[in-house]
Amino acid sequence: GGLDEGELLNKKTAYSSNSDLVEASFIGDIPEDGTIPSYNIEVTALASGQTNIGSFLPSSKAIALPEDTYSFDVTINDLSYEFQYNVHDGETNREVQERLSRLITNADIGLKADLIEDGNGNSALRLSSIATGIKEGKNALFHVSDENTSKTKGCVDYFGIDSMAVSPSNAEFLLNGEARTASSNHFTIEKMFEVQLNGVSSSDQDIAQIGLKADVDSLTENISNLIDG
Repeated sequence: GGLDEGELLNKKTAYSSNSDLVEASFIGDIPEDGTIPSYNIEVTALASGQTNIGSFLPSSKAIALPEDTYSFDVTINDLSYEFQYNVHDGETNREVQERLSRLITNADIGLKADLIEDGNGNSALRLSSIATGIKEGKNALFHVSDENTSKTKGCVDYFGIDSMAVSPSNAEFLLNGEARTASSNHFTIEKMFEVQLNGVSSSDQDIAQIGLKADVDSLTENISNLIDG
């Protein structure tokens, strides 16, 4: 399998005392003195992405936009993408919403779109960013507009897809008592541990300790992985 014989059974394994809160894996190298520090992590907030939720429109009713070719622009990561589509006479709100949902998701620009319902026969477009976190001085991960688009405008106001329902935010945690932030819930610590935040601490006593397993435990796990392979 092309495995490195030196690491096949000698690979070090990380542990987390509270995997519901934090998961960890060891990705670093053992220093010459053989000492690897352990860390206590208290999670105060998880990183989240941006979500826009549009206006709820009667799903089965004919769309109120005149038959025409429409377009709108999505700006994400300082890049602007234009989406064009046609509205045909007699199409329902839901039919056009579904088409826009597929158009946005399949563009693979870092957004996914779907439809949500309110239980009263109305549906709305929901746009969600794949990325999480927010840069300093910014308040959004993406913007939707048709003010300067090339085709007929009016669809952004009609569908309400420029309305932000959930603002993006960074993960916040205490690492050995020191406040830290991260744009994602998945990050590395000191190039030694790869960490995944899974939840928020219920109190200042609800922490996870991460470190290296004892050599015998790492060896046991390596043998188990070998057998599974």
